[in-house]
Amino acid sequence: MRFPENTGPGQTVADGRAEFTLRLDPGLMAFKGHFPGNPILPGVMQVDWAVHFAALAFGPMGAFKGVDFLKFMDPIRPGGDLRLELTLDASRTALKFTFLGGDVKKSTGVIRFSGEGID
Repeated sequence: MRFPENTGPGQTVADGRAEFTLRLDPGLMAFKGHFPGNPILPGVMQVDWAVHFAALAFGPMGAFKGVDFLKFMDPIRPGGDLRLELTLDASRTALKFTFLGGDVKKSTGVIRFSGEGID
């Protein structure tokens, strides 16, 4: 499996906001080899998951342009659930994401998109 199962409603909470509850199955390919005996979710996969679930919530946002303000505060390990909070700006060119395990902020960042080619 490339993406975790969404166990929450996964609906847009309010204009430009969405939240997902993700089950961190130890069998997810994201945990394979990073690191043997002490698996954590790689940062590049966190960005990939944020883009994937944002597309489900908001539709296409154009070409990926980069990531700003990326911070990793606490490792994400397999097992349990992880909350993903997404906020899309009105121009649809910046997506803020935050991963939380319970009340502990795990990572946060802003993903930039071109905004071109969207309705």
